Amino acid sequence: MPATADNFDVDIFVGNIPKPGARESSDNTEIGLSLRGQTPVVIVDGVQREVFSIDPENIESISVLKDAMSTILLGQRSSRGVLLVTTKRARAGKPRLSLTAQTGVQESLKMPKPLPSWQYAYLLNEALMNDGKEPLYKEADFDAYRNNSSPYTHPNVNWYDEILRSNAPLSRYNLNINGGGNVARYSVSLNYTDQQGMFRSSPGANYNTNARLKRYLVNADLDVDVTENFGVGLQLFGRLQEGTQPGAGMSGILNTLLALPNNAYPVRNLNGSWAGTSNLDNNLLSQAINSGYIQDNSKDVMANISLRYNLGDWIKGLSLRGAGNIAIQSANAIDRSKQELVYRMVVTQGDTLYGRAGKAISQRNSFISVFNAQYLFGQVSLNYDRQFGDHGVTAMLLADQRQTLFNYDLPGRSTNISGKASYNYGGRYFVDGALNRSGFNRYRPDRQWGTFFAIGAGWDIAAEQFMRGAGNWLQQLKLRGTYGHTGNGIDNSGYYIWRQGFSENNGVGGGIYEQGTVRSPASGFRENALANPNISWENARKLDAGVDAAFFNGRLQVTADYYHDRYEDLLQVRGKSIALVGAGYPAENIGTNLYEGGELTLTYQGRINAFNYFITANGSVEQTKVIYMDEQRRDYAWNKRTGQPVGMPFGYVADGFFQSAEEARGSAVIAGYKPLPGDIRYKDLNGDGVIDQFDEAPIGTHKPRIYYGVTVGFSWKGLEASVLLQGVENRTNYVANFARSRFSVREFYVRPGL
Repeated sequence: MPATADNFDVDIFVGNIPKPGARESSDNTEIGLSLRGQTPVVIVDGVQREVFSIDPENIESISVLKDAMSTILLGQRSSRGVLLVTTKRARAGKPRLSLTAQTGVQESLKMPKPLPSWQYAYLLNEALMNDGKEPLYKEADFDAYRNNSSPYTHPNVNWYDEILRSNAPLSRYNLNINGGGNVARYSVSLNYTDQQGMFRSSPGANYNTNARLKRYLVNADLDVDVTENFGVGLQLFGRLQEGTQPGAGMSGILNTLLALPNNAYPVRNLNGSWAGTSNLDNNLLSQAINSGYIQDNSKDVMANISLRYNLGDWIKGLSLRGAGNIAIQSANAIDRSKQELVYRMVVTQGDTLYGRAGKAISQRNSFISVFNAQYLFGQVSLNYDRQFGDHGVTAMLLADQRQTLFNYDLPGRSTNISGKASYNYGGRYFVDGALNRSGFNRYRPDRQWGTFFAIGAGWDIAAEQFMRGAGNWLQQLKLRGTYGHTGNGIDNSGYYIWRQGFSENNGVGGGIYEQGTVRSPASGFRENALANPNISWENARKLDAGVDAAFFNGRLQVTADYYHDRYEDLLQVRGKSIALVGAGYPAENIGTNLYEGGELTLTYQGRINAFNYFITANGSVEQTKVIYMDEQRRDYAWNKRTGQPVGMPFGYVADGFFQSAEEARGSAVIAGYKPLPGDIRYKDLNGDGVIDQFDEAPIGTHKPRIYYGVTVGFSWKGLEASVLLQGVENRTNYVANFARSRFSVREFYVRPGL
């Protein structure tokens, strides 16, 4: 939801469970969440952890916090938005048992359609001749590919059909028990998920040759009122996840599948052996069903404890809260991969020969510890909440510390000391303010602490006396605004990179220079990239202004926001650096980017007897701009990155195709390339007759990114249904893989075995 005066008072209890491989990062990176151009922090019941660790059946609510006031308590993580997930908690009442069983079938929306072998061979011949080279295939080859008259020497294999199946099953089961009395309440949830992959498997293998994911989740929640004023909450969470994949690896198989032409080699040779070539010496189907397996295991255990004490007997409205979190995570892999021999079948006059290609690798038997981590968190807050007639006052003093320990690294320790206060008069006027002092020990000792703040104000015009006559059709018309100075330093601080680092050179590949120009095999140390002793957190200045309105007894609700987020001191490597010093340059706090946009949400909800329905439409417009980056001097305006949208791709600008040889000969020169009719013609922007770096220009769009969506749903006597439609406009995607440069990979130049 957009940030309003109503959600300023969100208590953010922050622990952390990041993904393996990251020293200090948020888990949602891999799932591509974006909130106003930034990757949000995902907080589940006060603990940062990946969103896929949640059982959807246990989600009670999801809130989106975007403005500076609602995220300021995160300190050196407050520049990013927050995806705040609250799960179902223990509730008083008779024991309630629910079981949910789901099963389904997953399939690809669309698959590539590879060219048949004869068309691929024809186009490859054309590509070779365009480069002034001899064609590889003759007319007899085209006939053999078309007629399938010689499938072992002229194969036409649709590898997508051979490797992938059309669908795969997915199952999920959830068991929940909930209940308790006024003193103690409990909730226990168990979840099992089994998702199979799209690879074909070998019925003769005694192990799983398909990709597969099995996950077990347990979540237990206990809430106890020890006394009238003292309460304790305990949450235990555990996850066990087991994934398997072919020994050749899913990514390697899929990348090869994308690039492999239909005529590369047959699936098997005439004698039943795996087929291949001298260049393609690992048969793709063998990789999928006969390469052993890799099993990835991960385990998470987490415990949260919360304490609350009502001090109202001494000072009315005063309360004390404490929270603690400990989490342990480990990830490991069992490698049982192997590789089978492949053979190149060659047909000669009256004989068939098999040449061995590649090599056989016996099955491995190794255990790899990938990742081990430990997380500790503690928080204490003193809270005050009172209403004095028309005057409402809330205040909070908060301190927390979070420690992360990855493998054998020194622990990372972040600390926040915050104060926050809110005042409202008669439910009409709202004022909020917060101050945060945040420190992180991975920076230089005298540069570890920073100060961040946020202020906000709101005015509900509909609550004014002069608007009472509009009460029949207008229930809310709230104007609001926030401004804050936030930070982003924990996720990009690196590992003590303010200190110069050295790595050991053990003599392999050179050793150190002992005298003259002769390398000695002795071990030594070499300097890593230069340290940046002045590295600091990134800063942001964030402005948010909006309006919330409700009409016709709340049936129609409107929310609109404008935001202006300026991100400063971004870590970037200077573009003017040169390699003369002989070492890599560090990132420095020098960049500035601007994100600006607007958001609109409309909701209409109604009821006809027992039939409830709603429709919600939302849209947003986002424009970005690079305010400053340190780049080399550029004499032409179209070469400059500064002033362009953030992430703008650069390249040569296409200007149609060459229509004739004369036109191609008279075109601007590209070093090492002779254009021919039918080739792409590029613009010579500076008119010097040469296509080079001075002709690079933006090739993306300058139009703002537009997001939109519609949700429609209803409920009737326990039956619920909803439909979500969403889209995005003005998004460009640069494709850089084998699919765009098929003929440039010489390994796939397949000479037919005649």
